Amino acid sequence: MPAIALSSAVLSLFFACSKPLVEQNAPETQRLKASSNGVIDTSLSNLTFVTNPVNLNIVMFVPTDNPALPGYKTRLSQLFVHFQNWMHNEMARYGYNSYLGLAKDSTGLVNIIEIPATGVQADYPYSSAISAGKIINEINTYRAAHPSQFSSNNHYLVLLPARTDGDNSQPFYGYGKYCFAVDNSSMSVNGIPNPSSNYLGGMLHELGHGLNLPHNRAKYISEEPTLGTSLMGSGNVSFSKGQPTFLTGSDAAILNRNEVFQPAAAANPYQAPTYSIQPQFTIDNSQQKIFITGNYTSNLPVSEILVYMDPNVNNEGTGANKDYNAVTWKFAPISSGSIQGTIDLNELYYKGNTPYELKVKLLLQNGYTTSNVYEFNYVNDLMTTNQDSVYTYSNASYAGVKGSFGKGQYTTADLLAKGVTDNSVSSIKVGANVKVTLYNGNNFTGDSLVVTSSSSYLSTFNDKVSSMKVQSR
Repeated sequence: MPAIALSSAVLSLFFACSKPLVEQNAPETQRLKASSNGVIDTSLSNLTFVTNPVNLNIVMFVPTDNPALPGYKTRLSQLFVHFQNWMHNEMARYGYNSYLGLAKDSTGLVNIIEIPATGVQADYPYSSAISAGKIINEINTYRAAHPSQFSSNNHYLVLLPARTDGDNSQPFYGYGKYCFAVDNSSMSVNGIPNPSSNYLGGMLHELGHGLNLPHNRAKYISEEPTLGTSLMGSGNVSFSKGQPTFLTGSDAAILNRNEVFQPAAAANPYQAPTYSIQPQFTIDNSQQKIFITGNYTSNLPVSEILVYMDPNVNNEGTGANKDYNAVTWKFAPISSGSIQGTIDLNELYYKGNTPYELKVKLLLQNGYTTSNVYEFNYVNDLMTTNQDSVYTYSNASYAGVKGSFGKGQYTTADLLAKGVTDNSVSSIKVGANVKVTLYNGNNFTGDSLVVTSSSSYLSTFNDKVSSMKVQSR
């Protein structure tokens, strides 16, 4: 069959928007009031907040043997309004005026949907493999019977009361469009700072994941000394302890395009584009710069171009890069689909001999984010790259047996000579100057797939590569 162009590996899946709530965006006068010293007044008499046409779904998921804490709706409403205000203030530093949408219940508090679980607390342990799907299925069953209580189809904060059976392991992580966190009596505005628990900052960090934010850290020179810790880096710790914590510019840009931050209901949020991207990189180690040029095409409007420099370090024993140390920049797209930006290598902490992934992402106006990955390396404190090479891996996420290929044609025998077993390739890294055509038959026969950027999982072509061609773009 003819070759199919694959521009990137899409790691996140988004769904269409639900019908909006009746209440519209609150006017300026309805936002949180601050005292003369800048401290937010979160007493119930002043608990005013922004409600958008589409809002975050907040769920209290209650096991049969562990009831929700008394008065939790008042306490958590104050906390969520504090989160809303904190996010807005951080986004305002970059010129964005959006607010996280919080639905209002009939009493004037933040709407929290209490859902009775079918099982006891021990049925929902920390393990996402056991609990996430089970909880999501129960939420979906409840939503089908009570659709008017929900807003967005795409974003959920799910809380479970702290376990009372002596086992503290319960869901506390981001899981696609869902994020999970614990509720206890210390989860309140008055609980900040908390020297003995990271749960408060952890809730805000996981909420960030549920709102499409990836991990990333502060720039080493221009951000960390003055702004502190990135929320999506180690901000769970710093925020909980009342220490300086901030949103990076890329985080703010992503939130500004998020469905639940829009003052008017968006049409087709997170619709995937048909796009291509051809970045070019020039390294200048004397100036400590990477200059990025090139162009892109997209059938849907692009809001901003995001770049992440991600060192492959600190994998926490998982064997997978978790992106906590990725440093990020954002650039405005230039007319006619041009790319132009500069990466300051002085902002990177890890040098020496460190492999890096440079990720170029198109942030669309509808909130969808594409991702293309390119391989760079520090060698003896000098940034290098070979954008004419292709690297294959026997496992997903660039793990397992690695094969290295320059421009050329490779039969099954050639792959074996390079240490790559027939039908064993699961992921691939592609240099910016080349493309690779994969074939499921020897001697460039059978079905084929054209890959123009790195893919962490080859999906329909997984374990099918028997020959390939590496060519200039």
